[in-house]
Amino acid sequence: MNKQNQEVNVKNLCSRKLWELLKNAEWHNKSERFAIERELSGRRHYIKELEQLSARETMH
Repeated sequence: MNKQNQEVNVKNLCSRKLWELLKNAEWHNKSERFAIERELSGRRHYIKELEQLSARETMH
């Protein structure tokens, strides 16, 4: 299967779905995760949750 077909098109998903993908670690690689984080930040949605997720990961 083509790699492009596997990647999530973040522009076509609602913020809630993007947040679910991110918090449930349902992304395929770090670039996809970064794209989801960037899209949510750009939309100004789930900002507090993104900060909390980042804080938790830096503690580990």
